Amino acid sequence: MKKGLTILLQIGIIIAFTWIGDYIVSLLHVPIPGSIIGMILLFFGLHLGLIKLNWVQAGATLIISEMMLFFIPAVVGFMEYSWIFGIKGLGVLFIVVSGTALMMIATGVISDRILERKDGEARKWLPRFFI
Repeated sequence: MKKGLTILLQIGIIIAFTWIGDYIVSLLHVPIPGSIIGMILLFFGLHLGLIKLNWVQAGATLIISEMMLFFIPAVVGFMEYSWIFGIKGLGVLFIVVSGTALMMIATGVISDRILERKDGEARKWLPRFFI
């Protein structure tokens, strides 16, 4: 029971950052989704030590492990626009495949550099906040 409550509180912290991001977007009329602004704020809060990792780690792990459930509404909504598959299907497919490949390559390169950094072979060009 206690562990479940802890995870709910941690998810609540993450959601609070999302709401703060939404509030900032509504105030400043920034063309970036509020959830992205909130996650950037959470990232910098963690990086600067304002938020401890153990305050959000278990909740974030649960959210990430169940991430596929969060895509179901988007996929169902996408089915409403089935004409996209016929008219612009190849373009959408190209964007999805190339975007996925670029993200996989970038993640591999960055994680490789971080592991090298931990072994003492630092790369000069890697930004400090990735370390």
